[in-house]
Amino acid sequence: MNEPKQPRKLNTGSASGRSSVPSGSTGRRINRSGSPASGSGQQRTVYHASEQPRRQAQPQRQDQPQRQDQPRRQAQPAAHRGQPRRRPKKKKSPLKIALISLLTLVAVVCVGLFGLYQWVVRSISPEGGAPTINELINTPSEYKGDVVNILVCGIDKDETRDYGGDSSSNDGMTDMIMYVNFNVKEKKINMLQIPRDTYPGEEYNHGNTGKINAVALRNEGGITDLAKLISEQYKLPIDYYVTIDMQSLKEIVDHFGGIEVYIPQDMSYKGSTLEQGYRNLDGEAAEFFVRNRNYAQADIARLDMQRYFYQGLFARIRTANVWDIAKLTPVALKYITTDIPGDVLVSLGVSFLQVDSSNIMMCKLPTYSAAQRYNKQTHLICDVAKTTDLLNQYFRTYGEPVYELNVPTLATVGESTDPNVQYMGQLDTEAEGAQAGG
Repeated sequence: MNEPKQPRKLNTGSASGRSSVPSGSTGRRINRSGSPASGSGQQRTVYHASEQPRRQAQPQRQDQPQRQDQPRRQAQPAAHRGQPRRRPKKKKSPLKIALISLLTLVAVVCVGLFGLYQWVVRSISPEGGAPTINELINTPSEYKGDVVNILVCGIDKDETRDYGGDSSSNDGMTDMIMYVNFNVKEKKINMLQIPRDTYPGEEYNHGNTGKINAVALRNEGGITDLAKLISEQYKLPIDYYVTIDMQSLKEIVDHFGGIEVYIPQDMSYKGSTLEQGYRNLDGEAAEFFVRNRNYAQADIARLDMQRYFYQGLFARIRTANVWDIAKLTPVALKYITTDIPGDVLVSLGVSFLQVDSSNIMMCKLPTYSAAQRYNKQTHLICDVAKTTDLLNQYFRTYGEPVYELNVPTLATVGESTDPNVQYMGQLDTEAEGAQAGG
């Protein structure tokens, strides 16, 4: 509230030409009626200029009725009488003050988030602006903005891990390879899992492993060479890439306070055990769940199991708030690298939240077991016929189909694996059923 104004200190030296009061007097007498001072005895109200901030109340004139609705006026010097009086300031309502405070807070937060966003984008972009995907393998320009194709890879750099008895792979190889086709216009996402042991041919160096997961590590172009290989062999356009250090998995899950995941079967390996059911997995349990390859089909079965984790993670991301994102920022800075421009990254994030789980599909590359080992290591051979049909049905819906791939093959045995097409909505229903059943 505004404090009442102190009375204006009157100027004892008049600018109107009247003589000043002799020294020793306390102030200049002013005739309120405007008539000259006289000794007629008529009662007058006399004001005295004083150094005191407050005046004593003056007696009411006898010849004028008392009016309670008008405040008393203070006499002003002649030099100020022609100036308009100032209107008293209006008091601000508590609601208005609260609204102004809220808007100020929002503005500060927005500026802070924008600065944080700029910092994060610069931090997860490749150092020096390179490497980036060659434009020659990008999605055709006529579909730009409507369709985006991204290569997502999980890199394992921890040599101490040994899930499945193959510790030699834990040295920076892309043990998770996923091709993501995001149809922004139709709000659909199709994801293709490429097994880590798939045979890549001999055009690109793979360190004599005969496995695709070694290409990014063994070639000078790194992840961009892996993108070129996939585009050339499977006739798939790629616009951007994202690499995620698999060490981030535990931190991501723990920052979220655990992830609710349906575990479709009991599993155990080297003293670690997970029982079937709908459970909240902490970082350590989630890491074991997605890495375990102790199945009859080893890595092929692991790809199917990982989908249940993706389902739980996507469900948790949809409920994330700004504070969740803030907590994950250090993880992103430390473990994620991408060449997606900042504005595109934000746009894709917003568009992703608009995609219904019934329109998110996951499948895996159909493969055979190789007839013989490659440099004493087992590997998988792509089933070209099944793969061609799969890609035309789910990943080339916006362009012309392709009937000839450039995928290298070797002698195989047995039947090829099923791509196991599943929609995230199906996994949601399965998880909800398990939760309801206790």
